[in-house]
Amino acid sequence: TLLLPLLALVLMLPGCVGPVIPDARTGETRYLCCNLHYEKPKITDVTYQVGTMVPFGTQVKIVSVRRNAVEFQPVGYPTILMVLKAGDKQLTIDQLIDQWFVTNDPRRALKKVPAKRMKLIEQGIVDDGMTKTEVKTALGIPPAHRTPTLDSSEWHYWQNRWAEWVVYFDGDKVVRIQR
Repeated sequence: TLLLPLLALVLMLPGCVGPVIPDARTGETRYLCCNLHYEKPKITDVTYQVGTMVPFGTQVKIVSVRRNAVEFQPVGYPTILMVLKAGDKQLTIDQLIDQWFVTNDPRRALKKVPAKRMKLIEQGIVDDGMTKTEVKTALGIPPAHRTPTLDSSEWHYWQNRWAEWVVYFDGDKVVRIQR
């Protein structure tokens, strides 16, 4: 009779995000580096390109940190739990937090972007000729398990659970988008 509850516990462990851990960033206000989509209040580091979009530059409060997840509250949106799942072999939770939640408003770095291109970024759309910074701001950080470094010439994203697409760069500029 003890075997069944033990088996249930073992089966639940892979989805477990662990207990809250002490972290100096807890309670901090930061900025969202990039547009971020969510359908439910729990998302993964794959960050599918569907659902409600929280715009880059939105202030966020770091609510809690766990061994492989961060809970944050974007101003004007519900609290979201982002779980480091797919890229857990390439990134630590600290790296994920510092990539997505920046200390300076990212809008400042985009002041010289032409208005037409800025509108695309705000809509989460990528076009030929965009820089890596503009793509990252429009689509978010590509998942580390398929794009381990932002120095790569191809960044992999997912529209949803089944549809992957790739942004190709020549140096710092988009040259092709394959859906």
